[in-house]
Amino acid sequence: MIRVAWLYDMNACYAPTGVTRHALAQLERLAARDDVDLNVVSGKIDHPDGRAYWRRLGDAPRRELPVRTRDLLRWWRLAPLPPFEWLAGPADWVYCPAEFRVRTRRAKVAVTSHDVLQGFRFGSERLRRNVANAFLHADLILSVSEFNTDELLEASPELRGKVAYVPNAAEDLFFEPCPAADRESIRADLGLPAGLPYLLSVANFQERKNLIRLIRAAATLPEVAAGELALVLLGSGAPEEERGLREAIAAVGPKAVVRLPGYRQAESLRAAYAEATALVFPSLCESFGIPAVEAMAQGTPVALADSTALPEIGGEAGWYFDPTQEEAIAGALRDLLDRGDERARRVELGRTIAGRYRWQAANDLLVAALSAHG
Repeated sequence: MIRVAWLYDMNACYAPTGVTRHALAQLERLAARDDVDLNVVSGKIDHPDGRAYWRRLGDAPRRELPVRTRDLLRWWRLAPLPPFEWLAGPADWVYCPAEFRVRTRRAKVAVTSHDVLQGFRFGSERLRRNVANAFLHADLILSVSEFNTDELLEASPELRGKVAYVPNAAEDLFFEPCPAADRESIRADLGLPAGLPYLLSVANFQERKNLIRLIRAAATLPEVAAGELALVLLGSGAPEEERGLREAIAAVGPKAVVRLPGYRQAESLRAAYAEATALVFPSLCESFGIPAVEAMAQGTPVALADSTALPEIGGEAGWYFDPTQEEAIAGALRDLLDRGDERARRVELGRTIAGRYRWQAANDLLVAALSAHG
């Protein structure tokens, strides 16, 4: 029996990113294991979504700390006291599903590395310094893809020997057939006319997600320009990020149907995949890509950037393009739309590939890594 303290910020349950979805998926499976003695720990929870999830944990051993997680992490960057055990009790491992620097007395610390390249290419100098410090002092680093591991060890070769592969995955929900009622209602939920086909993006509005270029590229397709094929961008972002997208939408012509309906989760997100003509993922920097697995699990074709981790995840199921070239994005979409037989073949490949990325398998790898390094 391994004593594991799961440490994360429950306030992140609002509009959860891939990191938070990873954190909660691992939490739920750790809580169900007979070989793990789990203690769930978060800083002070201010957001209603985080509080609601906390209540759903029921009788699970848990500790809400009197200060916010972010404030505690800032303090630990400066001082060794108080160690984690003084705040939350003893543990063999403190498992952080993000890049946290944690101070302990005896417990070992495992952190997840989600996107080394993003931190180095798009992050601030302070972010790079904080992440590097977390990796340096961790006893175990869990990397979500082979691509991410290669980037990590190239940047910090001294970490070799304490990195283990624990990939992201898709929730079991996405491997289940989508009910007809959910499929029939999803267009109204997304703000689309009944029966209108659509291309789908599932990503936040950060610059690295490359959505402005996607809007421009999609608009060169005659079907999109004529309003016969819509583009739906599920996600959210800072006001200036959303403003840039809306300006790009306004520039593509009056007939094009482009929607920004916000985030969708669980059954609504599954229905959005199930009814989509294709998922388009033009990210410039991606160390996994959970939406690609979710879409493939639902039998949705995937058009993906040909760089970073996306070819590793999509394998032979994907249509690939240079994400820096609008013509390349449009060309891949044209090929996907025009080749029905090939689309069906790659959909079946995608289902098989997605089956490799299940959260229970990822959780088994996590616990095996903790045991091996204990």
